[in-house]
Amino acid sequence: MAIFFPPFEKFSLLKVKPEPGEFYLLKFLKDNLDDSFEVYFQTFLNGDRPDIIIMRKDYGVFIIEVKDWNLSHYYIDEKRRWRLKKNHAYIKSPIDQVLRYKENIYNLHIPNLLECKIKDFRFWSIVSCGVYFHNETSETLKSFIIDPFKDDIKYLKSLWNTDLIGRNLLNRSDFERILWNRHLISNYKKELFSENLYNSIKRYLQPIQHTKEEGVLINFSIMQKRLILSKPSERLIKGVMGSGKTTILAHRAVNSNKRTGQKVLILTFNITLKNFIHDKINNVPDDFNLNDFYVTNYHNFISAELNNLGIDYILPEDFFAWTDIQKSSFWEEKYYSNINLFEDYSDKIIKYETILIDEIQDYKKPWMEIIKKFFLAKGGEFILYGDEKQNIFGNVLKNKEIITNIDHEPLELKVCFRSDQKIKDIAIKFQQIFFQGKYNIDDFNKQLSLSLGFEDCGYTNYIFLPTGNSIIALYDIVVDNSKRLKEHPNDITILSLSISFLRKFDFYYRIRSNEKTNTMFETEEVWYKLFLDLNMNHEIIKNGVELFSKSKLQKDDIKRSKLAVLISLVRFYREFNGDFFKIKLDKYLAKQNIEYLSFKDWYDSFLNGEFLKGTPLASRIKNIRDNKKFNFWPNPGTLKLSTIHSFKGWEANTLFLLVEQNITSSYGFSFDELIYTGMTRSRHNLIMINFGNDYYHKELKLLFENQKV
Repeated sequence: MAIFFPPFEKFSLLKVKPEPGEFYLLKFLKDNLDDSFEVYFQTFLNGDRPDIIIMRKDYGVFIIEVKDWNLSHYYIDEKRRWRLKKNHAYIKSPIDQVLRYKENIYNLHIPNLLECKIKDFRFWSIVSCGVYFHNETSETLKSFIIDPFKDDIKYLKSLWNTDLIGRNLLNRSDFERILWNRHLISNYKKELFSENLYNSIKRYLQPIQHTKEEGVLINFSIMQKRLILSKPSERLIKGVMGSGKTTILAHRAVNSNKRTGQKVLILTFNITLKNFIHDKINNVPDDFNLNDFYVTNYHNFISAELNNLGIDYILPEDFFAWTDIQKSSFWEEKYYSNINLFEDYSDKIIKYETILIDEIQDYKKPWMEIIKKFFLAKGGEFILYGDEKQNIFGNVLKNKEIITNIDHEPLELKVCFRSDQKIKDIAIKFQQIFFQGKYNIDDFNKQLSLSLGFEDCGYTNYIFLPTGNSIIALYDIVVDNSKRLKEHPNDITILSLSISFLRKFDFYYRIRSNEKTNTMFETEEVWYKLFLDLNMNHEIIKNGVELFSKSKLQKDDIKRSKLAVLISLVRFYREFNGDFFKIKLDKYLAKQNIEYLSFKDWYDSFLNGEFLKGTPLASRIKNIRDNKKFNFWPNPGTLKLSTIHSFKGWEANTLFLLVEQNITSSYGFSFDELIYTGMTRSRHNLIMINFGNDYYHKELKLLFENQKV
């Protein structure tokens, strides 16, 4: 018998019991699959709630969405949208619904799986999809979904990824054929579905029990002790930099879970904070199930709920011709800030006894209203955490305070426990120069620190570089200071506003130092792989693939991955003229049996190609960045690189903060708040590097002048 999670005999005890179609399918799987198969029911996958997941080690994953629908009540219109007959209302196609679960496994949930798929498209076949229609047969499904559109080749191709399963196929012979076609039954193992990947997916599917011994005891202040207690209430908790807001949130979340026995919803604005908060929860010295804490950012939460509830997106016909600003406004108005979005689904929504929201200064008022109105249980616990001085998006304030949907006066954390005294002094000086009249100025630098005696430690420095090669200069500064401070790469973070600069530096650093890094964005090689894939039918790209004719590589997709690495290496060799790039390039070419002159000639033709201009990569890059952010952990053992806004809420032992020359308002941030947010991520060592920004130079120099090094 297959191994069930939860155990099959406990299905009747679940809070949300199986629907008739779900139970019928589960019983069929119980009777027909052996114990090499794992069956997960109602698993919670970072907000996604697929009905059934079948996984078999060494072979693959199969996601099944179950519908007890009678298709006579529905129709598919000429635009291939599913609709109800009684009122013509749009509903989400169950095929699109299950495909979204699959896409999210790649795009969000599983670390590095998206990059693996980009480098080798065969990874996409590891996860398969199906929809089981309990009240339909293969014939009725064919006549409803396929036959009316049999001449639409594009539509029929879109169905290839999904098995349409009628009840008549729930017999051993037909179902084994389905599993055979999806490689869950096979004469050979799927090489790409490695043990590491299997364990990575299994970790997300199974509950994880945390013990008291795994936590860390913290000596909380009197105010902090008060704020970690859980009780039904609605409050805003304001806190200065390093006051322990996230640590308090984590302890309160655990206490709430112990009090209610229910899953706790924790929302952020910044997607990268998810794992930082999970790390803080993991440090709480108590016994609990880590799966009882649903941590995500607002936009992913709303998107997941729309998919779980089967609410479809309705886009204007000319939507894809709109500007990014127009698209963003549309999403905001019609969905994310639409207070009536879930009005017709309120009885189907899972309510939470406790909702904790971090970074509330970045939230719009309608977001707070939507969360409170539709997702908070009656009489529940609704706690908001924030710092108005980190208001990097310039949200409107009232009397210098954050605007929320809570009537009570805020509770305040006024003591900074995290940062060295010199960094606290710099932060207060920055407030006095840039925030006077806009915010109330803090005085945490004058208070007695309780941060374990770090007041006289640490290092601060300000470096102004008006000219020169900023990549090489930054590398030398990072290496020299790391040696001087005897810092492990795991404790070093580099923050900047520009992803393109960070991506370039990341590649330079990895090749020259021979060290790995951890980033919240795509690597140089992956950027070029995306570019090559998008232009794969261009003659120049085909010629590039032909360079590998003498190599052992068979698949063009993998050849383009290797070509992307070669492009990156030769580009940097020409720009920086470093022997380390030439050595690496020569080794790479030799390994693939490619002559340097042949590659050089091809690369020159590649540079002259007109297709280099205006290639649209934005949507593909966004998926990679979301995946990297979703799986960015505090202690990867390597140097970390991030934009300032993506690192908001985090902390670093040694921080290199970059201020570029070409900062403009087009980035959409409040730059005074952005720089303040960046510098206050540092715990002990802060090195600020200004690449020729004269506007900020005079003031920034003043911040550091009186600091002892």
